[in-house]
Amino acid sequence: MDEGKRIFVITILVEDREKAYSKVNDVLHAYADHILLRVGYPIHAENISVIFIVLKGDTDLLGGLSGKLGQIDGVKVRSMVVGR
Repeated sequence: MDEGKRIFVITILVEDREKAYSKVNDVLHAYADHILLRVGYPIHAENISVIFIVLKGDTDLLGGLSGKLGQIDGVKVRSMVVGR
């Protein structure tokens, strides 16, 4: 594995799809080179989406991505380390 890089899992809850989904997509697109897997589950009846991301990078990269997502109204972010 690359020196200093780890594998992270990020869970993103988009609470208002109409308002926030395109902003979330813009942020994720900016980090696309580091995203190994992206899976999204829209829950139309609730107007929410859950997105799971597997990311390879360092803690600064994780912090930047999580911070940008967390600044979007209606978005909640949780992350965890899954690999060294």
